[in-house]
Amino acid sequence: MQWISRGKMFNYKNALVLSFFLIGTQVAFAQNDLPPTFKPTPSPTPKLSSVLTKNLEVTTEVSRERREQALAKLMEGQRYIWGAGRLRTQSGVPASIKLAKTAFLKAVELDPNLAEAYTALAEIASQTDLEESILLANIATKLNKDNFGGHRMLARLYTIQSGLSDDKLDAGYTEKAINSWKEIARIDPRNAEAWAFLSRFYSKMDKQADNIEALRKWLASSQPIDANFYRKYTGEQDLTPEGASVKLGDAFLKSGKDKEAVEVLSRAIAENPQDAEAFELLNRAVTNADDETASKAIESLQQAAFANPENLILIDLLARLQARAGRTEDAANGLKKAIAKLSSSSKESGAELLVSLSEIYLEAGKNDDAITALEDSLKLREIDSTPLVTDDSRNFALRVYEKIIQIQKNVDRFAEAKLTIERSRKVFGKDDFFADNQLISLLQENGKKQEALDVVRNLRKKFPLENGLLRTEAIILTEMGKVDEGVALLKPLTEKATVGTQLEFDKFNNLIFISSLYNDARRGKDAVLSAKQALAIANTDEMKQVANLMLATAQEKAGDFKGSEETLRGILKVTPNNAVALNNLGYFLAERNERLNEALELIQKALKLEPANASFLDSLGWVYFKLNNLVEAEKHLKDAARKSPTSPTVNEHLGDVLAKQGKNELAKASWQKALALSSNSEQVTRLKLKLKK
Repeated sequence: MQWISRGKMFNYKNALVLSFFLIGTQVAFAQNDLPPTFKPTPSPTPKLSSVLTKNLEVTTEVSRERREQALAKLMEGQRYIWGAGRLRTQSGVPASIKLAKTAFLKAVELDPNLAEAYTALAEIASQTDLEESILLANIATKLNKDNFGGHRMLARLYTIQSGLSDDKLDAGYTEKAINSWKEIARIDPRNAEAWAFLSRFYSKMDKQADNIEALRKWLASSQPIDANFYRKYTGEQDLTPEGASVKLGDAFLKSGKDKEAVEVLSRAIAENPQDAEAFELLNRAVTNADDETASKAIESLQQAAFANPENLILIDLLARLQARAGRTEDAANGLKKAIAKLSSSSKESGAELLVSLSEIYLEAGKNDDAITALEDSLKLREIDSTPLVTDDSRNFALRVYEKIIQIQKNVDRFAEAKLTIERSRKVFGKDDFFADNQLISLLQENGKKQEALDVVRNLRKKFPLENGLLRTEAIILTEMGKVDEGVALLKPLTEKATVGTQLEFDKFNNLIFISSLYNDARRGKDAVLSAKQALAIANTDEMKQVANLMLATAQEKAGDFKGSEETLRGILKVTPNNAVALNNLGYFLAERNERLNEALELIQKALKLEPANASFLDSLGWVYFKLNNLVEAEKHLKDAARKSPTSPTVNEHLGDVLAKQGKNELAKASWQKALALSSNSEQVTRLKLKLKK
């Protein structure tokens, strides 16, 4: 079923939304609550709107008596509409609507200037003929520029036609919709629906200043009486002014107004401590907030935590904010009190807070305290003393052991890390790969490539069908300068006959993996060839994007900068919000010191899509370094290092920024860490030269 208006197609979703237009009801005109099909067939009978418009041209003065009769007919028609909404069977609905239409037409006959009657006719017409409905509503607003119902009818119809719920806005209908919602806001400045829709339009058009202003007005609006259309069209349940708070905080974040975001979101959480979205946004906002702003957020959350002592998310976020403001002891003490209360009633919750406590200690450089907190979390859940009988306990143990081992690796405690790995082997069992994977990684990061290779090869004898081990061996061989041996292990998997979707997908993945090995080995031309082979067999849009991303990286490594840029811009032409492509293009431009302002914009757009991505944060820090904005560079690179502490690239970049600021000891520490983590010969040589200088 489709409706047609000005050549534009309308589907079931829009049809169902329109069923909410009738005054105060939710009346549908056909079975199953769906509107009837409108078939625009040629007819000698002129449109009602045309007839009524011509009648207006010859209208004479209307007596008081006729005006009163017209109002009576208007009320009679509304009673029919309200009655239709109360009917329990659909059979009586069309008859009631027909009687209502007759009454409204009589009202127009008695008083052609009665704007409300045209609005009522427009609402009825909206069920079968959008164009006619718009024409009738326009008559109402021309007769009375303050006719609220007419403007609302136009705003809703234009919103549906604008494509607001789709990927692309129709410029003409969008402008009409915005102007109509503005008229509603003019007539009723505290109308929540008007400001909510204006906010959605401005957000989609990336007009953040206008979006923020609309959200402020929404926040100050009255409680809405009619939210049916908004809920049906947007899929959101909350049109109340309170619902604007989180959206306003998000808009502030997107505009780089972290201080304002923190203030709004802190209040939102204080009012509703269960709002998970507000928590997530506030967590992002405080990352870049100054100490004064962070302190205000802490005060709001302390009040909320006092009123909601059982809300673990709230307690956790409060502690993180306190630590962020340098109040580590306050953060630790707050968590310890909560943990003490939970140790008997909910061991799982207490253990989670111990993990949070370890992260706070780690941020403060208290590595031993962090490890102790993690060990206590294992004891609280009795991980070391009982078999892992549930997926939940196994997942928790995996997470905690990985954190302990990572801390020990970060502070160069090789022997302790190895002992922890062996402990974990007893917990997870002999057939679990966790301990072996951790051991291989530990050996790799400490330059013991041959030992790591021996472990992998022994495991492959035990599990010959485990392709993950095959790839791990190929990576280690590549790190040892033997990329051809690594590729030889995987080549047979790309040469088998591929019959079936899964086999084709496996072949594609192996070609992509081989391309990445060649990239790591600085064999750009070979990497390009493998990426092109993968692209040739890619049979979905997603696979093509993956192959093109790998191809662009390979082209960059091979020195084909023009080709790399063309490939990435080709991806963005098809998918403008591809975060990886945005970041990679920005980073490649920064690396070459080309168009740095454009590079900054690209990376910032990528981070808007994925704010917690450590690679993107590294790129942002690096482009700020290239722009000689060292304060911003250090801030974002430190954030990247917190999120990805084992990245040699991030640590090298951070060292470069610190060195340029004259912070030589800190720079040296970052470079040494990068050197310990790096397996790339060019990077190792470069880092050694930096340390020597």
